[in-house]
Amino acid sequence: MNVDQRSIPRRFLLPGLFLLGTVIYGTIGYWLLIPRADPVDGLYWTVLTLGGVGYRDTTRFGAGYEAFSISLVVLLFVSVALFITVGTQLAASGDLTRRLRRRRVDKELSALDGHAIVCGYGRVGRAAVIRLLSEGREVAVVDNDPRHEEELVELGVPHLISEPEHEAVLRRMGIERAQALICAVDSDAVNVYITITGRTLRPDLTIVARAADSETIDILERAGANSVVSPYIISGGQMAELAAEQHPAS
Repeated sequence: MNVDQRSIPRRFLLPGLFLLGTVIYGTIGYWLLIPRADPVDGLYWTVLTLGGVGYRDTTRFGAGYEAFSISLVVLLFVSVALFITVGTQLAASGDLTRRLRRRRVDKELSALDGHAIVCGYGRVGRAAVIRLLSEGREVAVVDNDPRHEEELVELGVPHLISEPEHEAVLRRMGIERAQALICAVDSDAVNVYITITGRTLRPDLTIVARAADSETIDILERAGANSVVSPYIISGGQMAELAAEQHPAS
């Protein structure tokens, strides 16, 4: 696992251990160097020195004690530098921003109830979202294309950039509280899989699926879809109706 894939707490492990080691080093050092000191005294002197409060107190013990205090302060600077380096790397990589965004999205999704989950934000999915929003319905979107994220943010729609066919993703979308599941992915096979997963998780859920191929309609219905829509069949029928209106049969 490379550095960029590690969790945020793990990235701060090395600086944290280094700082802890610095405190232990100072505690033991002052305990052994200062006459009649005990471990608590050693910790006390270490905290004073690292905090910049009691550094001058060591001058009365001689140059050796001052040198030890200086080494302790140097180690503190190294610890701080390590923390700053890790923080800078997180900011530059965007991992911290993504982590904060993920927490915000999870909070938004957990607040949804009676919403519609739209899987896929292509032409069909986008049209479904716009229609649902215009009706004042709560909607959440899951799509695997990050290029759609900016538009979803502008619309204020809770969303995930992920694979919608995974059970864990649908659970994260709040399928247990959802009112409807719209399978609008461009792939019929994926829509079938989403339908099966959704029906398994929620036997009472309303599922509407998109079918590009007319042969997939029956498969989606058997998979558990309440309704199946074929955009090409519908649009073709509408075009035929419009043509017939302009040139009615004699």
